[in-house]
Amino acid sequence: MKQRKDAALRWLWISLAASVIAPALVFAYAAYAAYQDAFELADERIERSLEVSAEQALRVFRSINVTLDSIDQITRGKTDSTIKDSGAELSQRLKQFAHTFPDISSIWVLDRNGDALLSSLFFPVPPAFNAPERSHLKAELAQGEEAYIGRVVGISLTGAILFPVSKRRHDSSGTFNGYTLISVLPSAFENLYATLRGKSSASFALIRDDGAVLARHPIAARPGIVLDPSSGFAQLIKSNSEGGKYTTVSNVDGLERRFAVRKLAGLPVYVSSSMETSEIRSAWLRQVGGYLAIGAPALALVCFFIFLTARSTGAFYAEAERRETLEQEMRRSQRIEAVGQLTGGIAHDFNNLLTIIIGNLQMASRRVTDERPRALLENAQRGALRAAELTKRLLAFSRKQALDPKPVDLNRLVRNLTNMLARTLGETISIESHLAPDLWEAQADLTELESAVLNLALNARDAMPNGGTLTLETANASLGEQFSASSDQLNATQYVSVSVKDTGIGMAPEVTDRAFEPFFTTKPPGMGTGLGLSQVYGFVKQSDGDVRIHSTPGAGTTVTIYLPRRTDVSEPRKEQAIGGVLRGHGERVLVTEDDEGVRQFVAGTLVELGYEVMQAQNGDAALNVLATSQVDLLLTDVVMPGMNGRDLADEAQRRRPGLKVLYMTGYSRDAIVHQGRLAPGVSLIQKPFTQNDLAGRVRSVLKAVEAGGGRPA
Repeated sequence: MKQRKDAALRWLWISLAASVIAPALVFAYAAYAAYQDAFELADERIERSLEVSAEQALRVFRSINVTLDSIDQITRGKTDSTIKDSGAELSQRLKQFAHTFPDISSIWVLDRNGDALLSSLFFPVPPAFNAPERSHLKAELAQGEEAYIGRVVGISLTGAILFPVSKRRHDSSGTFNGYTLISVLPSAFENLYATLRGKSSASFALIRDDGAVLARHPIAARPGIVLDPSSGFAQLIKSNSEGGKYTTVSNVDGLERRFAVRKLAGLPVYVSSSMETSEIRSAWLRQVGGYLAIGAPALALVCFFIFLTARSTGAFYAEAERRETLEQEMRRSQRIEAVGQLTGGIAHDFNNLLTIIIGNLQMASRRVTDERPRALLENAQRGALRAAELTKRLLAFSRKQALDPKPVDLNRLVRNLTNMLARTLGETISIESHLAPDLWEAQADLTELESAVLNLALNARDAMPNGGTLTLETANASLGEQFSASSDQLNATQYVSVSVKDTGIGMAPEVTDRAFEPFFTTKPPGMGTGLGLSQVYGFVKQSDGDVRIHSTPGAGTTVTIYLPRRTDVSEPRKEQAIGGVLRGHGERVLVTEDDEGVRQFVAGTLVELGYEVMQAQNGDAALNVLATSQVDLLLTDVVMPGMNGRDLADEAQRRRPGLKVLYMTGYSRDAIVHQGRLAPGVSLIQKPFTQNDLAGRVRSVLKAVEAGGGRPA
């Protein structure tokens, strides 16, 4: 049986592997072929654009050559003085030539020294358009008998950008007599290039054989660019003077492009057309994505059916083993569930017992004057407090702790953490703190806030493997509307911030963008879970705050936590105190607790503190008391048989609007906790508690009554 099962499963798993590998190989081949096709299609598009731009460039230069020859015929045999004498007429003819060919900006007749005799722009030629204005143009004049195409130059008098095309003039005997120069605006070519480009990533250029760029679109940041001899263009024409194709990073815009270059017949000029390789690859990715959209679901379906068949076959052959495993899992689940329920129940009952023990030990300690018995009672009390801490750990196993935001002094928090961080981070890291004077109080859960700052400090330590400086900084932050709008949980404008700065390796922008994602980490396997920053993020957002990261690779990282400013800044009234314990002023407190020992301890303690106390064993009894008596505070256990504490409080406040409620519990359930935080407006004291804890908590809840102008109805 086992052999048949193994053989059947082996065949199914081999089929599954083949179902994945074979399509993957086909897909890889198809993707490779599509990649080649994408570049071939791009080459065709580039070639078509190159054909149009080359045809236009040839037409322009042929027009220029015809114009140069025509002007040479007009001026042939004329001396400079003769040309000047008939300058008005000749200038008018030059202007007609310029108007006939829209690609020509202006036409000039120059003497042997390159100075202007005539121009199509104006007559006579102003002295300002000769030396020194033309000095930088003289280097771009024809040196031989053929027409010469100069580099792009800027004319300071007019602000025009142009490149000259010049040709020598001769007298009737064929002797050199000066120059004819035609100014060509690069825009004559760039306007066509812009039309050809459209909304694509294409670029077009007109380039001399020495790398001087005459025209380009998109227009370069500065005119007169000359390509480096090591550029792709220079290397191409070095190996093939007629042009060709190549892929390289452009020297002009720094983008990787696919180029096609062609030499214009009879001219030392090339036209270039290109397209960004990223656009080509994007088209390829869209095509491959289409393949995946069609093939992936079908492949997944086949694999799913094979997988289901393998599962069914394995289940058929191993039914007995599967049932035994399921039974074991069921027993384990039931055991864990029972342990969780037992832990919560034990913690609740044990906290009730500890409340009685700790409270009565405190009461007994106050009544004993002999040192020896007093020391024994205090030692017993310390043991009970350690037992209370153990109970908290048991509760942590069975449930989540609820956030309990309180006023927090961030300066004090930083001072308290500094010494511990110095021991934790090691001697290679120095710690500095910059604490803001007159710092506002924040509103947050102190324990969770300490954990968040420690998390950030440990991350900073890992970012400084060779040592560095860790800086803790606090500040008041009045955030504007623009900043608040960027975080959907920021509803106010006043916050208190604590920043953790390091001088470590920093993070790249793409890492910073993902830093708060759960399980995202840049640490090696085994060195980090990727949950530290996400825990910080969750706590801060849950506290109605925000957290921001600013990081520069090689220059360190700063993480800033923004917490809401405490809005209740009224000064607390000084209470009468005996031995440091806050006392009451005769307020009426209804204590509702099903455990008689706890109820008697709480009632007795409150009576000693100056309160008038009424007692109830359950919710129904408490409602009966409320129906006949005036009550300032309902102090109720959460977990009680029958009506729980939250239901009792809701019904009591419905009958007595404004009634203050203080919950006490050793096992917080969802009755007063929502999404990990105490429900809004809930006041809670955690069992076990001391007399001082009870006195302070009752007093703080009743303060709201006094601030409101009297007792509730």
